[in-house]
Amino acid sequence: MVALLAFFSCGGATFITPDKNSVDFAIEGGEQTVNISTDGTWELMTSPDWVQTEVKDSVLVLKTTRNETGAVRKGDVVLKGKEDVEITIKVTQATKCTHITPSNDKLAFEKEGGTETVDIDTDGEIQVKSEAFETSYENGVLTVTAPANDGGAKYGDVVLTGDDQMAVIHVSQKGNICSKCGGSGKVRCSRCGGRGSYDQHFDGPPFGATNGCTRCGGSGSEAWAGQGAADRSTLRRGSGRMRCPSCGGQGH
Repeated sequence: MVALLAFFSCGGATFITPDKNSVDFAIEGGEQTVNISTDGTWELMTSPDWVQTEVKDSVLVLKTTRNETGAVRKGDVVLKGKEDVEITIKVTQATKCTHITPSNDKLAFEKEGGTETVDIDTDGEIQVKSEAFETSYENGVLTVTAPANDGGAKYGDVVLTGDDQMAVIHVSQKGNICSKCGGSGKVRCSRCGGRGSYDQHFDGPPFGATNGCTRCGGSGSEAWAGQGAADRSTLRRGSGRMRCPSCGGQGH
């Protein structure tokens, strides 16, 4: 659609300054305005055929209907002033979301906190939810902020949803005390269940051996019940504790 609209009687504009250089519409469409600052007349040269335009004083009104095309709409609204004075306002309208792809699905903060950004590739409108961290989303960029953490380590997900699409970003933050090990740097051994040893049975007659758990520091085996059981040796039980996998044994 081409329209020629003139304002002010003092001649062609030597500058045209909109209060925004891009306008984004939701899939449902709607109305948005752009305030124009200028020193003379200007012309609305072109606009996409799916955008209705109207000018009220120095305000450019843009209207769209629901986007039923199945694809993101993109186009330019071009304003022209005197000679080579010309500006372009980008107009985009979302469609149904078919994918949400973050550039990173894991974020890790130090206990001092901070801010990280993640680029989001998507073709529709999305909603962001996080119970543990502060988030904001604008123009394809997700911002995640973690305040300073004086307590235990924090873990939480940032969930991105749009129509029937979803993506999850896992976020962690160190703290003064590791929530998994309570600050000790040790957790119950996953192999022996904290016993420091485990029983090993063999085929044949009922015999076996008690083995020190090597994962938490034990060694050797001690035969029990039955002829021909494992080699008898000095049994050293393990501690039943192992390095915390969450904090790497640091306790925070």
